[in-house]
Amino acid sequence: MKSKVITLSAIAAAFVAICLTVGAYINLADVFALVLCSAFVVLPLYYKSVKGALGTYLAGGVLGLIFGNFNFLYTFIFPAYFVFFGLYPVIAFIMRKKTGKLLYHIVGAAWSVGFFYGLYFYYTRIMGLNFYDIPPDVAWLRDNILYFIWLVALAFYFIYERYVFVVNRITDRYLGKIIGKV
Repeated sequence: MKSKVITLSAIAAAFVAICLTVGAYINLADVFALVLCSAFVVLPLYYKSVKGALGTYLAGGVLGLIFGNFNFLYTFIFPAYFVFFGLYPVIAFIMRKKTGKLLYHIVGAAWSVGFFYGLYFYYTRIMGLNFYDIPPDVAWLRDNILYFIWLVALAFYFIYERYVFVVNRITDRYLGKIIGKV
């Protein structure tokens, strides 16, 4: 890798680590921190460096784990980052170049649905979340929770996929002005 890619990857990894650490300690900021981490993971993709983006993903995640005191039990930020939010922008960049749109969206939507089902089972089986305490007015939700999760995951996928695409474009535009053309 070039020194420019290494430098940009190190800066992006530092920002990822800061976001993950803040999300680990402040529960209200965890989802915002995950979405923001995705924006920092795509920075090395300005140089079309998948290795740099994967290095940012891993280094930022490991540093965030260390600074976040390996907080797996009280926050979902680290499993969510390592399974979806940190890895998806890099895989989406690769798949956008190598596959067709239909396969790209099928794989992305399936990944998103699987991630949301994983979160549901994590919270119900490991964390002990109980859906039987919800008000009777929305009891239908408890009976159809898996379908509801499926719909929410699909809607989230298309919103998040567009977010990653736009962040890639904005990153390319502004880094092009700051750093110069590749």
